Amino acid sequence: MAWILGLVLLSLLPTETYQQVFLPSTAAQDLLGRQKRENFLLEELRAGNLERECREEICNFEEAREVFEDMEKTWEFLRSYTAMKNGCLSSPCWNGGTCYADVGEYNCTCRTGYSGWSCEIAENDNCASNPCENGGWCQNSATQYKCSCETGYHGLNCELGPIDCSSHGQICGQFCKLHYGTYICYCAQGYKLGEDKKSCIPEVPYPCGKVMVASSIEDADLILRAIDGDQQCKRGEYPWQVLLKHGNETFCAAAILNKDFVLTSADCANQLHPLTVVVGEHNLEVNEGSEQIHNVSQIHIHSRYSQATFENDIALLKLETSIEFNNYTIPICLPETDFAEFFLMKSEYGAVSGWKQKKGRIHQPIPLGVPYVPYVEFLKCEGLQHFPIVHRMFCAGFEELADPLCHLTRGSPFVTKYRDIWYLTGMSLGAGEYDCTVLPVYTKVSRYISWIKKTMAQSASGI
Repeated sequence: MAWILGLVLLSLLPTETYQQVFLPSTAAQDLLGRQKRENFLLEELRAGNLERECREEICNFEEAREVFEDMEKTWEFLRSYTAMKNGCLSSPCWNGGTCYADVGEYNCTCRTGYSGWSCEIAENDNCASNPCENGGWCQNSATQYKCSCETGYHGLNCELGPIDCSSHGQICGQFCKLHYGTYICYCAQGYKLGEDKKSCIPEVPYPCGKVMVASSIEDADLILRAIDGDQQCKRGEYPWQVLLKHGNETFCAAAILNKDFVLTSADCANQLHPLTVVVGEHNLEVNEGSEQIHNVSQIHIHSRYSQATFENDIALLKLETSIEFNNYTIPICLPETDFAEFFLMKSEYGAVSGWKQKKGRIHQPIPLGVPYVPYVEFLKCEGLQHFPIVHRMFCAGFEELADPLCHLTRGSPFVTKYRDIWYLTGMSLGAGEYDCTVLPVYTKVSRYISWIKKTMAQSASGI
């Protein structure tokens, strides 16, 4: 009866008293509930272990309390543990900085040369000059910078275009070609790649395009010399210069390509036969000891040469005997097509040489050399002559220099220099009648590189 009376009295207590004694179910669950430890079955039977509970796994409050068995030590550990897990595990320290956890946060110990909360600041800003080109992103370090390039660009400063050889001179010493998604450099005859696989160094005594005698004039006086239409060449100044003869009659010029071939205009090769080639020639009235005379064994005129329009005015002559090279007889370098058109012919000027010719015959004995002959834009060249000027031709020169240039021997070589090496970029047309009051016209050799190489190979093999 006593216990029944107690229940009745308890039921009569105010609601507030009930609420103060009993907690809501959710609160009671938070207070009394304990999560099981998470290692493996029957772990509840094992003692707490800090390495297992919190280092190897991510532990909660209850697992940490079981390790320390002390509330104050548990809370102290959890504050640093949270900073470590949320901070250092995300590797917040840049540039090799060392991360360590502090109470409620992380700190970075930076390497020499770096500072900032996350060691993100390099004390020497090597990116300040914005060295990365073409959208490249500069990454700074204490002693240097590194450019991360956009897709397709490469080079120290991302300066080189996407798989592009149009900037030959910046990429390679001479020629460049694509190779499996990148480029490789190669050289003209008589040169080999240097150790850097980019520069070209001579490997024979007389490599193409390399003049062995000193120029007869300083570069600063080039324009003055160019305007002087009667400027005579120094012997060996244009060592690739060739004179064509028929018996005792001299009438055209050509250029040495190698020991067995010279290049001239189709009009010259199509006239007098048999042809004789004279190399090392200078003064026609004096035997200077450097002359070599070679008979022509084969004549290869371009199959689409037109006498009416002077299109494809180009021809190869194969010699019966090989040329011997010396300081006064050296071949001109034959450029690759892209190198010539996208690089050499973007130069300011070239040079032309030959004997002065009047009424189809040599007029004076010593050849002329014009070392400053500006390239002229094609649009300014069209319509200047009585024959059509097509894209396989180009104009060059000054209007005040048109007459002396016009009267140089037909087939005279037009050459362009880069890094002290000369390359053949044009041949004067074999046109019998020019309008000598306007700019002279040249055959653009770059458009015939494949034909020249193929013809020489077939001729040398007897095909």
